[in-house]
Amino acid sequence: MNEETEVIGFLIVQTVTANGALPVENALVHVYEYGDGSDKDALYTQKTDISGKTDKLALSAVDKSLSLSPEAKTPYKAYNVRVYADGYYESEKINVPVFQGITSIQQVNLIPLAEFSDPFSAAPDPLSRYTRIPNSRL
Repeated sequence: MNEETEVIGFLIVQTVTANGALPVENALVHVYEYGDGSDKDALYTQKTDISGKTDKLALSAVDKSLSLSPEAKTPYKAYNVRVYADGYYESEKINVPVFQGITSIQQVNLIPLAEFSDPFSAAPDPLSRYTRIPNSRL
């Protein structure tokens, strides 16, 4: 394959709550290259629609022919996805795979804040994957 040809895969982020029972509309989704810190610019920043989904996002991928070689490390390119929604804890998915020519759907389950809770308290998550952010980011 010609090295100058860009290889593309696709990603749709779907935000839900209640373990997938309800979509979360207007959640702010940021997509970063895997390994980039929060101080870097996002490749995509988009709000979810009424069904809790982003548009189909085109992202750089790895040539699928590399998966045929035993020396290849990973046959995909990885991304990080951060999601913010008013009334929910922040969520982050790390190392989300994107494959050439494939549309991946990454579901993100958001945990609602308890009513009258301290918005800056730790999330009810023992792994500390969720944190509360001020509404100013929305």
